[in-house]
Amino acid sequence: MEKRENLQCIKVKKRRGEEIRRALKELELLRTDAKITSDEDFIYLPLIRALKEEEKGEIGVEELLTREFKVLEQRKKIEDVVGFKPSYEIVGDIAVLTDVDSINERTEQLVAHALMSLHKNIKVVAKRISPVEGVFRKRKVEIIAGENRTETMHKENGCKYKLDLEKVYFNPRLASERNRVASQVERSEKEEIIDMFAGVGSFSIQIAKRVPQSHVTAIDINPDAVRYLQENIKLNGVRNIEAIEGDIREIYVKFRNRADRIIMNLPKSAYLFLREALSMLNPKGGIIHFYDVESSYVGVGKKKLIGVAINKAREKLTAKIKEVGEDFHVQSLEILEVRKVKPYAPYAYIIGIDASIMKYES
Repeated sequence: MEKRENLQCIKVKKRRGEEIRRALKELELLRTDAKITSDEDFIYLPLIRALKEEEKGEIGVEELLTREFKVLEQRKKIEDVVGFKPSYEIVGDIAVLTDVDSINERTEQLVAHALMSLHKNIKVVAKRISPVEGVFRKRKVEIIAGENRTETMHKENGCKYKLDLEKVYFNPRLASERNRVASQVERSEKEEIIDMFAGVGSFSIQIAKRVPQSHVTAIDINPDAVRYLQENIKLNGVRNIEAIEGDIREIYVKFRNRADRIIMNLPKSAYLFLREALSMLNPKGGIIHFYDVESSYVGVGKKKLIGVAINKAREKLTAKIKEVGEDFHVQSLEILEVRKVKPYAPYAYIIGIDASIMKYES
């Protein structure tokens, strides 16, 4: 017999549904055994418990209410099979173990076969064996189980991305952030957008698909990334993207004064490219989506840790714009939003900043 329960839930507009769902899941607040429901305009996301006030602010809740949900039979979790919760991420049909230093080879095999048993769509299990390295942003992985390949097709927010885990950088945990940025581009407007570190097109293609009247210039220094980017443009049927291979420091002059919006998804060193970004921003100014990695102090609460990292990122961007802004006729900088995008390492976070920059006429 079908089981139903009245549960507290978040009512959210459909365009933000995936973003809020992922945020709740990351905070372990989403009731995963209850079926998410929707109507013409809204999605209703069931909660494990009532939200605290600070959680409401962090998630960006629109409305809380109580609603009846169908409760599903709980699927077995990997921790029920292997006895602990391993750290992994899924890219397409490949599961990648991300914290292998704490487990031995025998346990890796146990986890790999458990993942393939629980998730029938997973055909390969691999593990990271190096950090992201070099200007091409590559990392090495080792196959543990399944098919002997590192190329896959990843689906996200209605888009397809073909990629090779050893040849390009791709982070599946930024799906909600990519959706959030794409949703800021107005369907009624015609924008010129530059994605400075485009990779396989994870930001660019979603934006181009959402706003076909706008034009996206997607740039990357990694030739493999650009090859996959070109293939992904065809896979998604978008024609309003220009894929460019090159070092942004050498080719930015070709795009001077062009962009209404710029994406700077290179968290560890984006601030080093702000001169190029300001040069490419159109003469009246525009929006910059800036990403930064900031660490925080050890020994304080999580909320304070995030607050310190956010303030450091805000101060870094503000100081750098002030340092070079006069050369590019910057009149004002307005920080529209600053947020934690995701954890990066213990006591460190990727911070996203949406900044509006106005220029004065030279």
